[in-house]
Amino acid sequence: MIEITDRDFDEEVLECDLPVFACFTTRWCHTCFPTCLFADQLAKEYDAKVKFARVDIEESPGIAASYHVIVVPTILLFQNSQPVKRLLGFQDRRSLRSLLNNVTTENEPTGAAQANESDRLSSRRLETNEA
Repeated sequence: MIEITDRDFDEEVLECDLPVFACFTTRWCHTCFPTCLFADQLAKEYDAKVKFARVDIEESPGIAASYHVIVVPTILLFQNSQPVKRLLGFQDRRSLRSLLNNVTTENEPTGAAQANESDRLSSRRLETNEA
């Protein structure tokens, strides 16, 4: 997960071709730590599909104000330069994964999504037939 500031926000987030998972936090926020830890772990799993960024709202108050961040942690998911999803407060790994799965599935070409669904159905049939 990269650290983003007012200086590089536009380049790293708004101009990015990938969806961007932005975690707005502060150093003193105790509930931010586990949420950011889960996000760090998921960043490895979603590498090349989603860009992960951390924004310290005390160091970059302009960004926080622009996106009306008043609770930390706040997760904003950006797509095509726009915030499309917002999660407030502590988030567990399952809720973060669900958010990421929704956005990465939406970004798959139609054929790839159909192929994945076909694979899932085939494996279910195989499990059923073997049982």
